[in-house]
Amino acid sequence: MTNIELFLLALGVGAALIAFWIAVRFPDKGPANFGVAMCHVVAALAIGWITPAAFGYVISFGRIAAMPAIFGLLLPVIVYSFLSVAWFLKLMHQAITHRQL
Repeated sequence: MTNIELFLLALGVGAALIAFWIAVRFPDKGPANFGVAMCHVVAALAIGWITPAAFGYVISFGRIAAMPAIFGLLLPVIVYSFLSVAWFLKLMHQAITHRQL
């Protein structure tokens, strides 16, 4: 594996761990129903769709803009994507354990 592949793998795993920590540390901050949770999932998908174009625009300013773009743009988007899925899975787990489906 190249350095770029390892960095992207570490970025993804780190984002997942940050999202998991947020979901566990602040369990009452997530959405309370499936409608809001699905809105978060759709918003995460929409933001994830737009992010590559925004990232490409930012790094077109040169190599000096790459690190702020990675940690200021990509990392929060990936964390939010994982967090929205974690919130949805938490609600699914609660619904299954309480037989509300």
